[in-house]
Amino acid sequence: MQPEQVIREHLKLCERTHDLLLRENKHLKDQGTPTSKELIEEKKQLLPLLDHSVTALNKLRREDFSPFGDGSALMQKAQNKLMQIFYIDRENEQLLLKASMQTTSSADGSLGGKITQIRDVQAKLAAQEENS
Repeated sequence: MQPEQVIREHLKLCERTHDLLLRENKHLKDQGTPTSKELIEEKKQLLPLLDHSVTALNKLRREDFSPFGDGSALMQKAQNKLMQIFYIDRENEQLLLKASMQTTSSADGSLGGKITQIRDVQAKLAAQEENS
């Protein structure tokens, strides 16, 4: 495969990854819940493809590129897309942490409510014993 083609394929994968992360971002913002299983499965399917793509990129040598080709421009596009991926992935991590904390605190809230009820019952029982 020609070097420019390797970079084009990598750029396509980067665009797919970016689109997936944007969908995850929308889900996290709209639903406020952790990522859906479908999105997680899509991520899992992309990982081996990205690994293969990075391996192919690592095999490229500068002398394989045509001085008249668009390899440099394609590499710049791929790098720009990676920066977008890093940015949206970081935002998604923060949103996921927030969603996880809200889920935990709502569970703790119901547990805290039960603990308060138990304490109230214990206080009533203790008051009844004192009055007896």
